[in-house]
Amino acid sequence: MNPSFYHLDTALSVLDPDPEHPGIAYLPSAFDRASLEILEERYPDSVLVGDDDAAVLGLNSFSDGRNVVIASRAAGFEASLRERGYVPHGIDLSELLLGGGGVKCCTLELRW
Repeated sequence: MNPSFYHLDTALSVLDPDPEHPGIAYLPSAFDRASLEILEERYPDSVLVGDDDAAVLGLNSFSDGRNVVIASRAAGFEASLRERGYVPHGIDLSELLLGGGGVKCCTLELRW
């Protein structure tokens, strides 16, 4: 819905991939009504992130289910994570943000 958040990893972040207790965070304004209804139904305890935190690519983050590496400028998101028991780690990637990148852009996913 919001063209500024055209890529899913700028609008939604998986906080805990555990199928028994999945956790996500997302920017509501990035989704249409039908998508929001699905998100609300499947993930009722999601962390909702505001436009200011999403604009600094706060949702372009990485989590191991407890520790969440986020953009240091996403202060509201950081506070919400702490309230939910996550341990946020803010990283200053302001230079990378100038080119449109965030935390997740600096990761390499390995699967075996």
